Formats: sequence, C-alpha cells, structure tokens
Amino acid sequence: MLINMLPSNNKVICVMRLISCYALLLSSLLLFAKNSLAAAALLPYPAAIEQTEAYFDLKLGLTIKVPADNPLLQAAAGRFTARLGQRAGFDIPLFASQPVLLKLTGQPAATGAVPLPDMTEQYHLRVTKTEIILSAAAETGILRGLETLLQLADNGKIAAVNIKDQPRFSWRGLLLDPARRFLPLPVLKRQIDIMAATKLNVLHLHLTDDQGWRFESKHFPKLQQIGGADGFYTQAELKQLVTYAAERGIRVVPEIDLPGHTTALGAAYPEFMSQPGPATPEQHWGVHPAVLDPTNKQLYPFLRQLLAEVADVFPDPYLHIGGDEVLSEHWLATPHIVTFMQQQQLDDAPALQAYFNRRLQQILQQLGRNMIGWDEVLDSNVPNSVLIQSWRGTESLYQAAAAGHKAILSTGYYLDQPQFAGYHYRNDPLAQATAAPDLSQLQQWSAWQFSFDRLRGNAISGKLLLLSFNDGTVKGAIEFSGRKAVMLNDLVLNANAVSFTVDSWMGPLSAQLQLGTTLSGQLVTGNAPYQVNGQALALQQSAAAALPFSLQLPDIRDTMRANVLGGEITLWAELVTPDNIDIRLWPNGFAVAERLWSNASIHDEASLRQRMQRITQQLTAEGSLQHIQQQRAGFTFLAADYAGSLEHLAQVLEPAHYYHRLHQKSAAGLYHKAAALDQLVDFLPAENPQLQQFSQILQRWLKQQDATDTAWLTRQLQQWQAAADTVIKAAGAPQHTQLKPYIPELQQISALCQSGLLLLNSISSQTPLENVERQQIARQLQQAGAISQEMIIALHRPLQQLFDYAPHSHVWVPANTFSAAAEGPAVDSLGNLYAVNFGYDSAINNGAINGGTIGKVTPDGQASLYLTLPQGSTGNGIVFGPSGSLYSGAMFIADYTGHNILRYAQGKLEVYAHNKAMHQPNDLAIMQSGVIFASDPDWANSSGQLWRIDTDGSSQLLYSNMGTTNGIAVSPDQQFLYVNESVQRKVWRFRINADNSLSNKQLFAQFSDFGLDGMRFDSKGSLYIARYGKGTVVKLDNEGRIQQEYRLNHALPTNVSLSPDNSALYVTIQQCGCIERIQL
Repeated sequence: MLINMLPSNNKVICVMRLISCYALLLSSLLLFAKNSLAAAALLPYPAAIEQTEAYFDLKLGLTIKVPADNPLLQAAAGRFTARLGQRAGFDIPLFASQPVLLKLTGQPAATGAVPLPDMTEQYHLRVTKTEIILSAAAETGILRGLETLLQLADNGKIAAVNIKDQPRFSWRGLLLDPARRFLPLPVLKRQIDIMAATKLNVLHLHLTDDQGWRFESKHFPKLQQIGGADGFYTQAELKQLVTYAAERGIRVVPEIDLPGHTTALGAAYPEFMSQPGPATPEQHWGVHPAVLDPTNKQLYPFLRQLLAEVADVFPDPYLHIGGDEVLSEHWLATPHIVTFMQQQQLDDAPALQAYFNRRLQQILQQLGRNMIGWDEVLDSNVPNSVLIQSWRGTESLYQAAAAGHKAILSTGYYLDQPQFAGYHYRNDPLAQATAAPDLSQLQQWSAWQFSFDRLRGNAISGKLLLLSFNDGTVKGAIEFSGRKAVMLNDLVLNANAVSFTVDSWMGPLSAQLQLGTTLSGQLVTGNAPYQVNGQALALQQSAAAALPFSLQLPDIRDTMRANVLGGEITLWAELVTPDNIDIRLWPNGFAVAERLWSNASIHDEASLRQRMQRITQQLTAEGSLQHIQQQRAGFTFLAADYAGSLEHLAQVLEPAHYYHRLHQKSAAGLYHKAAALDQLVDFLPAENPQLQQFSQILQRWLKQQDATDTAWLTRQLQQWQAAADTVIKAAGAPQHTQLKPYIPELQQISALCQSGLLLLNSISSQTPLENVERQQIARQLQQAGAISQEMIIALHRPLQQLFDYAPHSHVWVPANTFSAAAEGPAVDSLGNLYAVNFGYDSAINNGAINGGTIGKVTPDGQASLYLTLPQGSTGNGIVFGPSGSLYSGAMFIADYTGHNILRYAQGKLEVYAHNKAMHQPNDLAIMQSGVIFASDPDWANSSGQLWRIDTDGSSQLLYSNMGTTNGIAVSPDQQFLYVNESVQRKVWRFRINADNSLSNKQLFAQFSDFGLDGMRFDSKGSLYIARYGKGTVVKLDNEGRIQQEYRLNHALPTNVSLSPDNSALYVTIQQCGCIERIQL
C-alpha cells in the first residue's frame, strides 16, 4: 500500500550559508540554468543518463509516497524532504498534485536488518514535468536514488532525466582510525552522512592499535580502562552507530588489529604478550615490537571471548584482524617461542604468524564471521574465504585475486597522505596499464639506476629506461625495486634533460632529471621534491641488446577481476583530530567515491573537479561537511582578527604530500601523539580550488593573452600579496605569537606575488627580464618548492610556468618586415644581419613570377631590401665565406626551390653549385677551407640527404638515408659536423676527415617534442638550436648537455645567428616575419 506519509504542516525552512572560499569558483563554473546538463551536478556519475529540456518545478509542491510498512524508507523520505527543502531555498508545498513515488520492486528487508556485502544498489530514476518515480529492487537502491535526486535539485527545479544506475564495485569503503586519536560519535555520524551522499557503503573502524583501544569489552574491561583512557565507545554506542549507518545503506566493519600493533592490549593484559612491554599505550607513531604470543594456550580462549563480543556488536559478516607490520624481534628473542617454532616445524616468523592466523580464522569461523586482513595475511596458508585488503599496491591485490581471495584496494586511497584529487581518481583497482611499446621498431635504448634518501625509512631505488624508436619517438619505463615496471607518462626528452610523470604507490611523481654517464635531479613526490642521483647502466644500446628489466604488463584475467570487490579510502589518524578530519577527508574523498561507483570510462578530471565543487557546496550548506568551518576555526586560533587575511593567503599553500609531513616530524622529534596539531599546515586542504582556478586561467592566458584574464590574474596576485603583507604586519604584534614562526613563509609569498606581477608584465610587453631579475625569481621558485613548516608554497607551480614563458628576447625587427617564411640569418664581419624573404615570399605567394629576396638589417635594427633572387629561386640558409679564405666575405645561399647553392660576391649573383638530385637545399655550414655542407630535406617522405660542396662548386651526396635534415653546423675546431633531423628530433655528429669525408656518425642529442630547425656554434663551442613550435632556442655544450634554454616571444623560430663578438643571438620567426634578439 502507498501512503502520503508527511503531515501537511511539515514546513522545511532552508538556511543557506555563504561559503566564501568557493563562491567565486561556483559562480563562474557551477551556476546551472534550467537547460544545463543534469549530469554536471551528479557525483558519482551514473551508469546511464538521459535528459530533456523539461524540469520538475518544486514550487508547485510534491507528495512523497512510500510503502507504509517500510520504516526504513519512511525515515529516509523524511530526511530527503528536509534536505530537499533546504536545497530549494524555500518551503516546498506538500500534498500537491505532483507525486514523488518511491517504488520497491523486490521484497522489503526484515526490520532491523543491516546491509550485507551483496546488497542490491541498482535504481531507476525517472523525472518528468509532472512526476518523479524512483524504483529499485531493494531499499539500498532507493537510498542511492534519493541522493541522486537531491543532487539534481537546483534553483527550485529538478531536471527531467531518465537515470539507470548501479555501482561498478560492491565494496566502496572508508577506514577511520579512532584507535590512534579518538573520534567522538557525532563526528563518525557526520562522516556516515557524507558517505551516504556520495554512495560509499562500508565504514571500516580501526578500533585498536599500539596507541589506543576504543572497543568496550565487558569481559576484559582493562582494555578500555587502560587503552581507552582518553576515549572509547561503549557497546551501546557502537550498536547505535551500526543502526545509524544501516539506515543509510552503509555497513560497519570492525578491525581488531592482531597479533601486532598490540601495545595497548599488552598494557592491559601483559600475560598474552611475547615479551613485557609498556604499562601504558604507545605514544609514538610507527611500527612497534609489541606482539602477542601465539604459543600461549590461554591466548585463544581470550581472543574467542573478546571477538565474540565484537561480533555481537557488529553484525556484518566480515571482521578485520589487521595482521600487518608484525615485527619478529620479540618472537625470535624468546626461547620458548623459538622452541615452539622448532617443534611445529615453523621455519621463520612469517610461518609463525601464519600459524596464528589459521587459529584466528578458525575462531572467526566458529563465530560466523569471515576474516579480513592486510596484505601480510596473504603470506599465510589461509582459506580463500579470507578477504585481503591491499596497502602495498595492485601487485599484491592481483596476487590475492589470482589465488582465489576476494580483495579490496587501499593503495592510492590513503587520504591521510595528502595528494591531488586527480591522483586518487586515476587510481583504479582494475586499471588498464599503459600498453608496452612495440619493440620491433626499437632503434636503441639507454638505462640508469638511481636512488634517493628519505628522512625516515629506507632509501628508494630503481631503474630508468629510455627507448628510442625508428620514427623518432621516445618512450620510457621505470622500475622501483621490488615492484613491476610501469610506462612513463608525459615524457619529454630535451637533449640530456628528461621530464616525465608517473603514478606510484607514493603518489603522483614528476621528474626533472639530467642524464649522461650519471643521473641527477629532482623527483617531486606529490608536491615536494626528493634529490635523486644515479649512474648509467648502459647508453645507446642497440635494439638487439637485452633490456635491464621486463616491460610485461600484469595479466588481469576475468576470474581475477571478479575477485576484486573495490576499495577503501584510508585515513590513518597520526595527523587527524576531530577538529580537522573533514579537511583531511573531503572533498578529495569524493574522487575515490566516484572511482569506485562509476564506470571506468568516466575519467575526465576537469569534469570531476566541477562536480566536486558542487557537492561540496551542497553538503557544506547542509552542515554535514564542515571542512571550511574547521579551517576558519584554525585560522582564527592562529590569527584572531586577521583570520580572513590568513584564510586568503592560505589559498597558495599546501601541506607537504605523501609521507613528507610525518618524515619531517620524525626528523624534528615530533613523531608522537603529544605533538600538537594546531599549526597552519593542520588546517590546509591537500589542494586549494582557488589556486586551481588561478592555474587554469593562467594556462588559458599563456595561449591567448586576453585582457580580461590579464586583469584577473593581476588582481589575484595583488590580493594574495596584500593578504601576506597584512599578516606579516600582524605577526609582529606581541598578541600574535602564533604567527611569528610563519613570517619567512609570508615574506616568500609576498615576494613571489611581486615576481608574478613582473612576469606577467614581461610576457605581456614582450620585454625580457634582466639577468639579475631572472636569477632572483629562479631562487624564489626553488625555495618555495621546498618543504618549510611541513608546507609547500604551491603558488610556485603556476609561477614556474610563467617564468618558463617569460622571454629572454625582444622583437628587434618588427613583424611583417620579412615574410612569414623568414629564414637563414647570417651576420657579416661588420655586424649586419641578412635574412631571406624580406617583405614578401614571392616564389611561394606570387607563383614564382619574381624571385625571393634577402633583406639586410644594420646593427641598429634598420632593415632594407638587399638582394632579389632570380625567378624560381627562394633563399633559405645563408653563410658567409670565412675570412682569409678564397671566398672571404662572399654570401652563399641555399636555393630552396632551384636546387642550387647560390653565391653573391662583389655585386655578382651566380649559381655556385647545382644538382637535380637535391630535394630542397635548406641550410648551410661552411668550413675555414671554404668547403660547404648542405642539409637537404624531403619533407613529403620525412627523409633527407646530406651534401658536400667543394671549393670548385662540385657537389657530393654524402648521406641519402637520413631523416629530415635541417639545421647544420661545423664545430669551431673544424673537427665535427652537426646535422639535425627536424621530424625525428635528433642531432647527429660526424667526424670530418682530412679529405672532408664524414665518418663515425653518432647521436649527439635527441628531443621528444616539437621540431628542430637552424643551428649555429658560438666561438666557445656551444651549439644553439632553434626549437620550432616550442618557441625556444636551446644551448648545448660539447657533450650534448643543456646549458640554457632561451624563451622567445613567438613559437616558430626558424634559424639563428650570432653577432661577431657572440654577445647577441638573432632568431628569425616564421609566424610574424620578425627577428628577435637575445642579449647573451
């Protein structure tokens, strides 16, 4: 029977609170008009959604119809109505003609029943102009659909949709750790409300550890009396929590950590321990030696009675026994335990733990419970009914699944280790690994070994592999010791410098390394750097040589996939209190919620961030999500009346990610429970939406410098700087002692903002910075990227992008002085510069009626027409005959369309060399002897030739099987010829023999992105190469190592030339027909 269950006088008053931290973002990104896509409001994203332009108008009222004999759904409908009215912003008329029908198509659950692991969560939601029908086979499906319906409510309307939804994974959990730091019951309930809103369905309570015991045992009361002196849950409270969660479709799974992590248990009942331990719970973090004695016959009746109490409180069929990080020292140092191991033929400590786990599993089986344990339990010979929770990575997850165990993933979902939301989102329990490359096209490879130290724990080591393919592409892989290799993402090889990203168990990694016979550089883990060093294992090995490690990807069979149930957010409590738990968990936990519910094909991070912003607004307005409230309380504690300014400048700060904070605390002697969590870093989210917006607008501005964006970026930097200056002033007052430690960081922020304004102006005005300014900003950025006060000044990341785009050059010869095909700059002994295609490119644009042109630019930048080429000829590269040679001062011109090398001397222009076999003579290099080398690309076939023109004008084809030969230069010592291939992005070095033949072709430098164009040596042997498309000129030393990369104002440099004294570098630009000048 369907009844109208809400009384007519049930008024719901909406109280909306302004959320200043998100107001600007939400106003610009998340105001949904009536015809906007409803999907943009939903998180997790549904399995299938259709939408029309209609909507259900809440102002016309509604009636909720619920099965009368279903108290669970009646209570859910009551909560839904209250929350809907709040989101609508007005009293929703009730008992109106528009119905909301909650339709249960299956059998209702028994009264008082709790959700089970196989709960049915599918639902079908249909919204039209006149009705809303939510149907599901089980109550949990109705509960999930009601949350979707609430998310659709916007501006008093609900979009007309047809949604069919179900979860991808059945286990979508959240581990909370009140064992280390107690969390009051209301805090737990708020987290359950947030879990329900985002369709998480398992609350995993870590109730015991070295630092505390939070479960009330009526048989063994000393457990909570000693281990829970600072707080514990009574059995009645926990039963109430189980009911509260069940009403929202959430299971509660308890964890009693055994046999390690038991200092608190041992303090209460030392007779069960392997060796005597502390009389009170442990205060320090980390792994401790306390461990139960598996040989004690009285231990097992104790555990059976204790776990029976746990099972009575928690009706879920699973009970977690921990089983992780068991240290063996107490076992192996205790004679009677060693004797027992020998008697039982237990070879080592893992075998003894396996014995204990089997005994424990038998107890749980008798209690009607299935065991869950962390990865280490997998080493035991336990039945397949034991579920494995992986904290060591997908390798152990798949190992468990392959062995027939059900398994869940927590690696990558550790929110106590701050990380970017995108990292959690990409972390799929059944991720499709990046495909290994086709090694049949491999040309050569190089490899290095590396390591880096951490402030706590062992050093991390591994191997790096770079693969060069025949088509010029470069790919890479990394293998950390003890883990399988993974392919690198975003790999950029820039001569000897390589950058890449890759997701790891530590978090997202971003590398900036210098390679050669050694390896050095930075590996940013999360948002903070490690210094990395290493040695080459092998360089430029042929494709036939065996690789240093396997690139085989994990084979995830269908049977394994079926055993992977999902995953759990994990929030260990070393850095968590009731005053900052929401800051630590949300909104980034929403990314995990979607990853575990939505289809694998849903992975757009930009869309995720927008939807995270919206649900953050909704849940904050309801009061369940309190991260902003917690932040503001922290800022007020630190800054009192200046809390607003502190909140504003905190937008550019982040806590150090990964384990960096705990490692810093360990080094400082603060790695313990008594260390206060009331510092600025304790109130910072893992990432800030305002800084994200700044970065997004900056990215757009760097592509197209819109005046509105310029003003916005300028204003934002000024506001951050003003906030920093305000707090600096406040920190000097005696009543604000809490702020004094942060003065250096505040000063850094102020200086960075000023530098950001300087960089904006430099790019906008195309004015290069002074060298001293550039060096100062580089130091500021490096300092801001380092950990200070356990924080990172995250503003350094977008400002580093600005810095990288700030030009070293200025436009010396204005746009359109030359054509868009400006090329071939060469400087004579008087400092005059010559370049082809002055004013227009006649051979291309005028059908070769006239020839190309050469323009002359005097040292003071005055340009004029110098020479017109014959009909059908278009100049490209230019060189001058060396002084003292037969052709001293003569100009040689590569005739791109005439298959010629032209010579112009003493007012006479002639064909110096001609060969029909030349494709398109491109660029020239001339020796002191007058011998010329010419590059000759065949762009259509991505190939090229290399020619020598002797002093008699004869031409010799030296190489015909190269890539697209382009830039070419002879070393100052006349010993080597350097030739680059534009498309293949390689620079080759040849030995010039006494007879001017070439030999010993070697790869000098390789690049993985953009093109290579003209290049020239300076007198000291540094090679300058135009990076076409990248808008830079790179300077290499004689070993192919980057000395400097110069940023230009335009993206398409074609060639370079140096002034006679090497004090200035001139660059021709294709897109503007201008010439830029860099003061060296």
